[in-house]
Parts: sequence; C-alpha cells; structure tokens
Amino acid sequence: MPIWPDPHCPKRPVLPMPPRVSKCRGCWRFWPTPPPMRSAPIVARIKSSTRVRTRVRTRVRVSRTQGLAETGAARAIADVFIVEADERRPDAALRLLSELKSHQRTRHAAVCLMDATGQPDRAAMAFDLGADDVVGPDVALGELAVRLRGLLRRKQAADRRRSRFELDLRLAMLDPLTGLYNRRYAAPQLAAIAARSQDTSAPYAVMMIDIDRFKLVNDLHGHITGDAVLVEVARRLTANLRDGDLLARIGGEEFLVVLPDSGRDVARQVAERLCTAIEERPIRTPSGARVAVTVSIGVTVAQGAPGSDTVFQQADLALLDAKGLGRNRVTFRLTAA
Repeated sequence: MPIWPDPHCPKRPVLPMPPRVSKCRGCWRFWPTPPPMRSAPIVARIKSSTRVRTRVRTRVRVSRTQGLAETGAARAIADVFIVEADERRPDAALRLLSELKSHQRTRHAAVCLMDATGQPDRAAMAFDLGADDVVGPDVALGELAVRLRGLLRRKQAADRRRSRFELDLRLAMLDPLTGLYNRRYAAPQLAAIAARSQDTSAPYAVMMIDIDRFKLVNDLHGHITGDAVLVEVARRLTANLRDGDLLARIGGEEFLVVLPDSGRDVARQVAERLCTAIEERPIRTPSGARVAVTVSIGVTVAQGAPGSDTVFQQADLALLDAKGLGRNRVTFRLTAA
C-alpha cells in the first residue's frame, strides 16, 4: 500500500519537469542537451493546391496535410519552402503562407513565395504574413539559387541564436551538478503554490533537507566524492517523490521539497521515506568507496493565508531543530494556517 496519495491523481497539479539533461562522465555535472541540428539543409517546393515535393537524395512526396501535421518529426520537413501560387487560386498561396508561418512545426522555416500575378500589393501582403522573399514565376535559376542560399544562411543563423537562448534559459533554472531545479526557479514556484493554496484552501507541505556532516565527507574523501554524494542524494530524492512535487537544490548540501495538496500526515510519511531512502545503503563513489550519509528534514504545512517566505522560514527553523536533536530525523514546526 503506498504511503502517499496516487501520484496520477487528476486533482494534483503537475509542475514542469526539468529539461532533458546529459551527464559528463569526467566531472559528474549535468548540462541541458542541445536540440539536434539538421545535417543538411532541405528545400521543399510546395504548390498551394497540390502536393509537397522535397529532395533529399531521393524524392519524397507528402500531402499538404502531412506536411503540416503535428505527428511525426518534431521539426519542419524543410528548412526553406518555395510556395508556388496557383494562377486560378492566387489567394490559396497566401493562406498556405500564413499556415506555414503560424504552425508549430514550420514557423521557423524560411518561406519564398513564387507569385504568378506580378501584383505589387500581393508582395506586400506576403511580406506582412511573414514571407522571407518573393519572386516572380520567370525568375532565373541562378538568381533563385542565390536567394535560397541567403535564406538558408539567415535561417541557420537564427536557429543557432534560438538554440543558444534556449540553452541559457535552461542553465538559468537548473543546478549544473545535480540536474535539479535551482533556487532561482524554486522561489517563484513556491510562491505560486502558496497563492494557489490561498485560492483553494488546499494544504501544502514544505521541507528543508540537509545532508548531515557533509563537510566531513569533503574533508575525508575529497570534493569529487562530495559531488558524487550530492548527485546520488538528488537521484534518490527524485525517485521517491511524485511528478507533481517540486524538488530543488537551493544551497551547497541543502534541498527544498514542496508537496502541493498535502497535509501533515502525508508530509510526515514522505519525509520519513526520504530519510530511509538516503540511509538504507551507502553511496558508491567513482573511486569505488562507499560513503554512508544521512539527512535531516524540517517540515511545515501551510494552508490559506501564510506567504511563501513565512512557510520557508518555518521549514528552515524546523531543520535547525532536527540538527539540534541529533540529526537523521524529521521535525515539524507549528503548522502555518
């Protein structure tokens, strides 16, 4: 029988999980995995009323619906789309252009409109809808090739800037050693949970977790072993919490846990389980040594009015009580209500 409510309960809010991370074997540090880059650029020629044709070693035909579908690959089927306007349905090309620029999978692809009407106002409308270039139907192949190379260069440069920006965002909210959220991310999340509690009167629990005598681990075994202990403690804590719970490393050997929609009984059961998970077996380090560690946990439960700062302070004081009473234990401060 589980010691906490069903983690898949639909009433439990689910917090966003940390981004996918990769582990560096040499230093035990975790870094966000950058999105994969396309090995070779792809140019697709698409008619507004027919099929999509791409060329990647072999010719592939997909329908317009398939090209814009959400299923399958996570990115567009091409880096650049050449949209050919149908003389009988000139407005269909503009609608397709709008779709390509608004669709999740294709909005970052470059689009070149090949307009058969030659009307200047249509070119203006195309640029207003997001077209990257507009050419006439009688454009020379050499000129078209130069234009497409320019579109590819700009598109690939934009992809690199976007990847760097996304990587910076991930690094701003992740602890590089353990891969957990950091204090910068955890503080506003705790404030949001506290605000939701005020609206719904649902209780929530806050835990401060500290590794006992961690400085002694560093002094006796070295900082590389200390890093390995932190990583393993983070892994065990993660394995014993629900997807909707918040776990963050907020200091050297200190961790914050927030349990939304959890009362005192659930908080005590979870905290005792975390203590047992850390203590039950020594941690194996990269050098082959086995290091036995324990944790102390301070808990407070809030409901309604108290702000997140007050609850955090009460949990921190409860952690000091646990340290003063001999470590490797769970203590509660007065429930904030």
